[in-house]
Amino acid sequence: MSNSTSTQSNSSSGTSTSSRGTGIFSFDRPKPHNEDAEIAVLGSMLIDPDAAAIALARLNFEGAFYRPAHQIIFDAMVALNPKGEAGIDLVVLGEYLQKNHLLDQIGGVNYLQMLMDKVPTSVNIEHYAEIVKQNAVLRRIIATCSDAVLKCYDSDGEVEPLLDLIEREVLEVSKMNQARDFQRIEPLVVDALKYIIDLLKKEADVQGLLTGYETLDHAMTGGLKPGMLFILAARPSIGKTALALNMATNIALNGDGKTPIGIFSLEMSAQQLTLRLISSQARVNINRWAYENNPPQGDLNAVRNACAQLRNANILIDDTGAIDIQELRAKARRMAEQHHIQVLFIDYLQLITINSANNANRENDVARISGALKALAKELNIPIVCLAQVNRKAEEGDGKPKLSNLRESGAIEQDADVVALLHRKREEQFNRSENASDGVEAELIIAKNRNGRTCTQMLTFFPQFTRFDARADSVDESDMPR
Repeated sequence: MSNSTSTQSNSSSGTSTSSRGTGIFSFDRPKPHNEDAEIAVLGSMLIDPDAAAIALARLNFEGAFYRPAHQIIFDAMVALNPKGEAGIDLVVLGEYLQKNHLLDQIGGVNYLQMLMDKVPTSVNIEHYAEIVKQNAVLRRIIATCSDAVLKCYDSDGEVEPLLDLIEREVLEVSKMNQARDFQRIEPLVVDALKYIIDLLKKEADVQGLLTGYETLDHAMTGGLKPGMLFILAARPSIGKTALALNMATNIALNGDGKTPIGIFSLEMSAQQLTLRLISSQARVNINRWAYENNPPQGDLNAVRNACAQLRNANILIDDTGAIDIQELRAKARRMAEQHHIQVLFIDYLQLITINSANNANRENDVARISGALKALAKELNIPIVCLAQVNRKAEEGDGKPKLSNLRESGAIEQDADVVALLHRKREEQFNRSENASDGVEAELIIAKNRNGRTCTQMLTFFPQFTRFDARADSVDESDMPR
């Protein structure tokens, strides 16, 4: 059987054009494939139900087979047996192809019989399927690279969207190389039972990332979990950034102090953020040193200790202002790939920009951004903590924010796994003495919790060094504002 690839030449320009996979290149050589392996896979599927199940699980993606006739036959088998639970009957397969006017395209019933005759045993089906799969991955890599080059030549100068598109296509190729077998419930139940037992034993490998606020961590059944989008929302100057930095520090310094943390700060510089981290960790008002000649020795020692702790922490900060969502996603992917970050903090959502044809509709833009952040959390398999603003209506009534107060988009509530609303009375801070050492009461209202309970984490805020400490008392969901 002969193998060939074809391109259509554009005589007027001298360049070659074709469908996905050739781009600006014109290769005379065929793309990677192994026809014998493709025949062996299809033949094994026809003679052995177990082989059919394996092949259907491993090769059920677009373009798995190089020869069009083989792909048609495989697609027909998928249509007839989508769950891979039974054998493929030759008569039924031939009838299906005939009804769909495909039988002549594959060479008739005789070709189907030849597939069965060519393969005396299906014992090596996994090996056959792997050969077919690896060649399909190589063809997809060629197609992706070719398309990427073509898009670069045709680009209008917008680099960031192009980078994001290419990164997503490369990620799709890498996912092709992951085996996806059908899963029965029995082993899943066994794994789930082991998880439950480990959860009861408080084993570290089943816990999430602990934020350091016990009521919050309990509500999330063990902290921040992979793939979670956690929205922390409040009015301006309530302490969103301070609480997020406290959570980040608690996670980074917990245990061996080596948990990698990523932070995108769109509002504050990296230097300002670092000073806040030091002040909070040391519990020292460093701002007062601007007019104090001789700070107490205890404060100096506390700052030195905080600097030593944070210097060894694995915290990465990006302070690009008004960052585009596509650039943010690209940088987050690199953080995850190069530094293996376990959680990402973003301050804050409404400052993220997006290339949009409809600049007048900011609500749609925010909805697209929140959706992109949720997708990013799932893609990187890490929790994302994103800060957000609530609107002025939150200050009406008792002044406590509600889910409906999320600014500019209800999609934020929809996309988030957890929405926590930070509340405190700002006037209490303004009425305090400059030398006051006590804190002011605050509440973190867990208003939405997809996989846990709603409740309130009671906090004490120390504005002099931007730190939130947990209070012992807590409020259950029955006392939540509606």
